Amino acid sequence: MNIEERLNSIRHLLKLEKAAEAKALFLKLEVQQTVEYFLVKGAIEQKFQNWGEAINAFNKVLELDAENTEATNNLHIIQNILNFWNPEMFNP
Repeated sequence: MNIEERLNSIRHLLKLEKAAEAKALFLKLEVQQTVEYFLVKGAIEQKFQNWGEAINAFNKVLELDAENTEATNNLHIIQNILNFWNPEMFNP
């Protein structure tokens, strides 16, 4: 199985909400300097709420492909999560 097929399998596991299995398979891969590799890495880190790692992965995608909408959209989602403020949390 080539790297593209492995990455597609990992993406499929993420869609099936099998993040732990996807991460285990991903960790067995050799690091690639490709858009697809970093998109999958970002998606896995996002699932596990490792925001810094996810941001780094999606920024790497944008270094490789400045027009990548998937990375841009995921960065916006993460920023919205990190910037969320609920005033009710602070009312006694």
